[in-house]
Amino acid sequence: MQRFYEFIGQKRAYFTLGISVVLSFVLMSLGHSEKLALARSVATGLLETGHRVFAWPIELSGLRYANEALREQNLRLSMELVRLREAKLENQRLREMLNFRARHAGKGEHLAAKVIAKDPDRIANTILIDLGKSDGITERMPVVTAEGLVGRVLESYDGTSVVQLLLDRNCRVSAVVQRASRTQGIVMVEDSGFHLNHVPLRSDIEVGDEVVSSGLGGIFPHGLLAGRVIALGDEESGLFREVELEPAVDFSNLEEVFVLKVGEGQRN
Repeated sequence: MQRFYEFIGQKRAYFTLGISVVLSFVLMSLGHSEKLALARSVATGLLETGHRVFAWPIELSGLRYANEALREQNLRLSMELVRLREAKLENQRLREMLNFRARHAGKGEHLAAKVIAKDPDRIANTILIDLGKSDGITERMPVVTAEGLVGRVLESYDGTSVVQLLLDRNCRVSAVVQRASRTQGIVMVEDSGFHLNHVPLRSDIEVGDEVVSSGLGGIFPHGLLAGRVIALGDEESGLFREVELEPAVDFSNLEEVFVLKVGEGQRN
């Protein structure tokens, strides 16, 4: 086979001449209509070949445009999905707030506010809300969510207020354990932990008990959930028992809160 290819390569001029002569005789033997049909077939083949050769850059450009359009559409759909998820979560929070307002309808006016900032200078122990003096907000008003107690209004301006969170060392709440013994203490932050302090050593208290505001401090009305007992200290030492709490509120995810306008007769 290799010798055959070498022979053709050496005699290619003669082969080309022979093929040309044969094609010439074939064309001369064809009728007029057959020649036209052959010409049309050859022309059509050449046009198709040319179209394939020169059309692919245009098709490639069209595919690139289509891909860009698809990517843009995908981005829009992704953003819309995020927006819908946010709207769903916001609706859930607002429903919980409405339920909370309905349950506490007789305990004063509840003003809904949005959290618009956290104060980095206070190590995330304060937040800024979008209600202020023009909305009737004054200092020391309690702030809550549907989950429980958040803190109190520390400073009030025309359209905004600074809220001091329970996580701040200077924010303390007179509280009572929701148990028949009605053990009392002070909810506060101490040694980087959330505690119920000044609890007598032999107090009837267990892990899982809920701790609510007692209403004795003059700021927070009675019955606002502050936290739940998660650990108890040793009973054998000291005058008081160490009680560690878990806050009722997730302070890292505060977005909407209530400011309570509570009358003097409703605090206890």
